[in-house]
Amino acid sequence: MRNSGVESEAMDQLVASRERIGPVNLVAAEELARIEQEAGASAAEQAELVEAVHRLRGSIGNLNREGRERLRAAFEEVNEHFQRLFTRLFEGGQAHLALIDSDDVLEAGLEIFAQPPGKRLQSLTLLSGGEQALTAIALIFALFLTNPAPICVLDEVDAPLDDANIDRFCDLLDAMVKETDTRYLIVTHNAVTMSRMHRLFGVTMIEKGVSRLVSVDLGAAEELLAAE
Repeated sequence: MRNSGVESEAMDQLVASRERIGPVNLVAAEELARIEQEAGASAAEQAELVEAVHRLRGSIGNLNREGRERLRAAFEEVNEHFQRLFTRLFEGGQAHLALIDSDDVLEAGLEIFAQPPGKRLQSLTLLSGGEQALTAIALIFALFLTNPAPICVLDEVDAPLDDANIDRFCDLLDAMVKETDTRYLIVTHNAVTMSRMHRLFGVTMIEKGVSRLVSVDLGAAEELLAAE
């Protein structure tokens, strides 16, 4: 009888333990398989994302490397043209471009150094207004020689120049017309500059509030005058 009591007590404990566990989940195996499948898919997606990040970083590195090479090559070509055009405009002297503030060309700044005839080499900001204008013209044309564009618009770049420098500017402009296929549109109020152009366009106001566009083909006018 004593053994029966002990066995009954043990049985009651087991039953109580089972009750505390709760009801049996008959779909637990299926849920486990689904969760394991989702975990596997998440791990695969994570691996793909990590691989994509590595590829993206590699692509960025290649682009930066190619960008540095192309920028360095373009800079050297522009600098070469700039040096030649500066000397031509000033009839002497020297100038050059320099990358500053960083050894990385993608992050470096640009400084323009110029030495007109009879002066020491100095930064562009220390030059006179006319010297700055001529230096800027040399740089603009250097860019167009490196990478020509269909149209170049120059808005009163000759305003700070005296007559002698205007002649040099117009001489260089004539050379650029021959060396490139670019059409140059010059906005100017200077009579010397206008006399050196191929065609003139002007806006007049024949009456208040009414504007009229007029044009003169200087080349044709010269031929007509020569024929007469």
